[in-house]
Amino acid sequence: MTMPLPLPGANGADDHMAISRGFVDHARNELRLGNNLQASEKVWGAAAHAIKAIAIERGWRHEKHGYLFDIVSHIAKECDRPDFSDKMAIAGFYHKNFYENEFGENDIRRAINTIEQFVTELDDVRCSPPRPFTVTTNEDRRHLQNLLGRTVDIGERSDVGFAQPPTHD
Repeated sequence: MTMPLPLPGANGADDHMAISRGFVDHARNELRLGNNLQASEKVWGAAAHAIKAIAIERGWRHEKHGYLFDIVSHIAKECDRPDFSDKMAIAGFYHKNFYENEFGENDIRRAINTIEQFVTELDDVRCSPPRPFTVTTNEDRRHLQNLLGRTVDIGERSDVGFAQPPTHD
């Protein structure tokens, strides 16, 4: 039996984490049913919703596909977790697999396990205070400008990882 997802319109950080965990469960169920493509898409969805939960907690923009990658890149650097970018890439491969049907059952099973761990790690980040961060590269600057919707300068520093009060849409 799969975990029920929050009702439509439930868009808070906790709701996105519930969706994320539900999608991990749904991915396993779809794989058991032999639906590799749906399992692959749920792998992507699990990662995407966990990332959106962080964005909501930090008041960052997250309505575009590319912003999810900006969020992970920033979090990976802020938390000194370069493996986060690798795990996001895995999620992206399985999003692509939904369209291309390139991976088999064992590959998808491994991806589900990896993304389940990633979701737990992202939830740990979400529930921890943001860390101080100084913008040191143009890449940092670009990611933060996308997420904050304002100009960010190299050398600019935030004691709270550039988190800001979330805006409620």
